[in-house]
Amino acid sequence: MKRYLIIIATLFLALASATPSFAQNNDSIVVISSPSVREDSVSATRPAPARANAPRPDNFWRRVSVGGWLSFQFGTITGVSVSPEVKVRLVNQLYPGAGFIYQYAYYNDYYIDPVTNQPADFSSSIVGGRFFLRYYLSGIVDNFLGNFFAHTEYEYLSYVGHSENYGDEVYNISSIFVGGGYKQPVSDRAFFDFLLLFNLNDTPDSPYTNPIFRFGFGIGL
Repeated sequence: MKRYLIIIATLFLALASATPSFAQNNDSIVVISSPSVREDSVSATRPAPARANAPRPDNFWRRVSVGGWLSFQFGTITGVSVSPEVKVRLVNQLYPGAGFIYQYAYYNDYYIDPVTNQPADFSSSIVGGRFFLRYYLSGIVDNFLGNFFAHTEYEYLSYVGHSENYGDEVYNISSIFVGGGYKQPVSDRAFFDFLLLFNLNDTPDSPYTNPIFRFGFGIGL
């Protein structure tokens, strides 16, 4: 029995000496880097993409907005009105601006001709310009109230009326408007304007009746 134990111990020592030591063999060790480490190292060297909502650099053209209003009417009274405008941000939220106005109206059977005692037509054309100042409350408050604005305007019109029997009638009309409105954005540049104005020079020749409502559209450059 003792002889068998010596033989088994001898075989065990021989196998142990023949088995390679993994702890001492560095070539047998494979180091696998984790995916998070590779992604971090790549992102560290890759430039960050530009933000989609990064503000554009300020310049003169960024301060400019164009817009105006256009209207049509058909029927007994046929008319077209167009008034393009442009404004530029001067300081803070103060915008001076200017616009052109053209209005044409045709009145079918507008009056009874005293000579022929028959209905007669009448047409009119109005050409003019306007200058205005507008201040948005966004220069004071930083919420939805900033879309409200104060508005003052001077308008000059040349009115030409034409009738079949009385010829042309020409006169000039000056108006001074005060009031305000609300700007409703529809995108980062486009917007609608709603205005409520009062004419301080309301004369019998004025084509307006107080109060005056306007609805327009604009877009920033």
